[in-house]
Amino acid sequence: MQKHNSYHPTLAERIEAMDHAMTVKELAPMLRLSSTSLYNLAREGEIPSIRIGGSVRFDPHAIAVWLRARECSAA
Repeated sequence: MQKHNSYHPTLAERIEAMDHAMTVKELAPMLRLSSTSLYNLAREGEIPSIRIGGSVRFDPHAIAVWLRARECSAA
């Protein structure tokens, strides 16, 4: 009988595994935010983002670092 691996990657790990700059449409549902909220966070500099012309993109590594910096540790 095989043992099942019960490891589940964290949100930061799942995002960091992405191999391309993410769009609002990709990232917003992962963060459980509306597209408007994510655009606002990017515009206000609250989340790392890249503006390319009129588009906003997110570097998966930068987002993972940003998420990890906001994790609450159990005390």
